[in-house]
Amino acid sequence: MSFEKKGMVAPFTILTSLLTGVGFPLIGIAVAFDLGVIESFYINGVILVLIGGFLAQWVFAHAVHDYYHMDIEKRMTFSKKTLKILFVISLIILLSIAIYLSFERGWPVFVFSVIGGIVCLYAEGLLHHESQMAFGAMFLVIGAFYVQAGTLDLEFIVWVRVILIAFFAFFSQLGWLLLYRLDDYKYNEKRKNISILITKTSIFFLILYFII
Repeated sequence: MSFEKKGMVAPFTILTSLLTGVGFPLIGIAVAFDLGVIESFYINGVILVLIGGFLAQWVFAHAVHDYYHMDIEKRMTFSKKTLKILFVISLIILLSIAIYLSFERGWPVFVFSVIGGIVCLYAEGLLHHESQMAFGAMFLVIGAFYVQAGTLDLEFIVWVRVILIAFFAFFSQLGWLLLYRLDDYKYNEKRKNISILITKTSIFFLILYFII
């Protein structure tokens, strides 16, 4: 199974979905602890957010993506019927997680989940831009943070630092996706340099988080 191939069951897709779907929520969880918002972790929230993040990035997003792209390019994936079934199953699981955590931690969880879910629908015929998944990364951070905090009633400076980390997630994800899709946009040095610059912009927000 070639690592460089595209599609839901391609090793590259699974690995990047794992890194994104789990990595960004872990950042949000760590930030909640670092800012002193929590003294101990809400373990159920940690587990469910990580599961939800990975499912959203891998199954939910790529079932739709592969369904629409199957006729455009060759992909390592399932049949269209199986993709529909996987999409419905992932949607049910993600909604169940969102509803449960909303009862446990408050209504904002559901709002963050819906926004994150919508921007994951990244495919021809639907919303289709790299910034969508970047916004998804933002809300993985913010949502995971909120699940641990369990309240919006926090000091202004806390939310400023959370937003800074969310922007770090946005620009790092956007820059990486633009680099990943260079070939799709007819590779050129200008686009490559812009992509690298966007990726490096994320470091600025990370530095601000630590110095504020």
